[in-house]
Amino acid sequence: MPQHAPQASPGTWVRVGQSIDGYVFSVNSDGSLEVGYFQNQVKAIKETVVWNGTHWEFKYSGPNGSYLRGPEAAIVKRGPRG
Repeated sequence: MPQHAPQASPGTWVRVGQSIDGYVFSVNSDGSLEVGYFQNQVKAIKETVVWNGTHWEFKYSGPNGSYLRGPEAAIVKRGPRG
Protein backbone atom coordinates (compact mmCIF):
# COMPACT_ATOMS: atom_id res chain seq x y z
CA MET A 1 0.00 0.00 0.00
CA PRO A 2 1.45 3.41 -0.96
CA GLN A 3 2.61 5.60 1.88
CA HIS A 4 2.81 9.35 2.21
CA ALA A 5 6.23 10.80 1.48
CA PRO A 6 8.47 11.04 4.54
CA GLN A 7 9.19 14.53 5.83
CA ALA A 8 12.12 16.08 3.99
CA SER A 9 13.51 19.57 4.36
CA PRO A 10 16.45 21.50 2.94
CA GLY A 11 19.72 20.45 4.55
CA THR A 12 18.71 16.84 5.16
CA TRP A 13 19.63 13.64 3.32
CA VAL A 14 17.22 11.19 1.66
CA ARG A 15 17.74 7.83 -0.01
CA VAL A 16 16.96 7.86 -3.75
CA GLY A 17 16.15 4.40 -5.09
CA GLN A 18 18.02 1.67 -3.26
CA SER A 19 21.46 3.16 -2.82
CA ILE A 20 21.86 6.84 -3.72
CA ASP A 21 22.25 9.39 -0.93
CA GLY A 22 20.70 12.70 -1.96
CA TYR A 23 21.13 16.04 -0.20
CA VAL A 24 17.91 18.07 -0.20
CA PHE A 25 18.50 21.58 -1.53
CA SER A 26 14.82 22.53 -1.79
CA VAL A 27 11.26 21.23 -1.58
CA ASN A 28 9.01 22.14 -4.50
CA SER A 29 5.35 23.13 -4.14
CA ASP A 30 4.24 19.77 -5.59
CA GLY A 31 6.20 17.85 -2.90
CA SER A 32 9.06 16.86 -5.20
CA LEU A 33 12.61 17.56 -4.04
CA GLU A 34 15.68 19.10 -5.64
CA VAL A 35 18.52 16.89 -4.46
CA GLY A 36 22.24 16.75 -5.08
CA TYR A 37 24.09 13.46 -5.33
CA PHE A 38 27.55 12.21 -6.24
CA GLN A 39 27.16 10.35 -9.54
CA ASN A 40 29.57 7.42 -9.96
CA GLN A 41 31.94 9.04 -7.44
CA VAL A 42 32.86 11.50 -10.21
CA LYS A 43 30.25 14.25 -10.71
CA ALA A 44 28.11 16.25 -8.29
CA ILE A 45 24.64 16.47 -9.88
CA LYS A 46 21.38 18.16 -8.88
CA GLU A 47 18.12 16.57 -10.00
CA THR A 48 14.41 16.43 -9.15
CA VAL A 49 13.11 13.41 -7.24
CA VAL A 50 9.52 12.37 -6.50
CA TRP A 51 7.94 10.01 -3.98
CA ASN A 52 6.45 6.95 -5.73
CA GLY A 53 4.56 5.61 -2.71
CA THR A 54 7.45 3.52 -1.37
CA HIS A 55 10.67 5.43 -2.08
CA TRP A 56 12.18 8.53 -3.68
CA GLU A 57 12.99 8.16 -7.38
CA PHE A 58 14.26 10.43 -10.13
CA LYS A 59 11.41 12.35 -11.76
CA TYR A 60 12.85 11.89 -15.25
CA SER A 61 14.59 8.86 -16.73
CA GLY A 62 17.87 9.37 -18.49
CA PRO A 63 20.28 12.27 -18.13
CA ASN A 64 18.47 15.29 -16.76
CA GLY A 65 20.40 16.94 -13.93
CA SER A 66 22.66 19.94 -13.73
CA TYR A 67 26.23 20.03 -12.47
CA LEU A 68 26.87 21.40 -9.00
CA ARG A 69 29.90 23.57 -8.29
CA GLY A 70 31.56 25.22 -5.32
CA PRO A 71 30.06 24.77 -1.82
CA GLU A 72 27.04 22.81 -3.10
CA ALA A 73 29.29 20.28 -4.86
CA ALA A 74 31.47 19.99 -1.73
CA ILE A 75 28.44 19.07 0.43
CA VAL A 76 27.40 16.34 -1.97
CA LYS A 77 30.94 14.96 -2.35
CA ARG A 78 31.35 14.69 1.46
CA GLY A 79 28.12 12.73 1.69
CA PRO A 80 25.82 12.22 4.67
CA ARG A 81 28.59 10.93 6.90
CA GLY A 82 31.07 13.70 6.05
